[in-house]
Amino acid sequence: MTTCGTVTKSLLLLAVVVALTGQGSAAVEKFSDCCTKVSREKIPETIVGFIVQKRNNRCVNAIIFQTESGGLYCSKHDERWVMRKVRQLR
Repeated sequence: MTTCGTVTKSLLLLAVVVALTGQGSAAVEKFSDCCTKVSREKIPETIVGFIVQKRNNRCVNAIIFQTESGGLYCSKHDERWVMRKVRQLR
């Protein structure tokens, strides 16, 4: 079984790769270096994991969802659908 620390490290490594390679635009806010803005829209892909981002400097409070295709999306942390998805993934 994978530990939470291993999953977090894997997601952070994936975040760096995505930030360096760049992703296409989408209707929802995709992750780059950190979330500087968030989307309220549901993500149109299968979500497989998440990271909680706390506000600091230019980064805002956000839930960063990882999709099956490897995309990372910045979502508003207190949206009802976001909280439900986080509970489901835990």
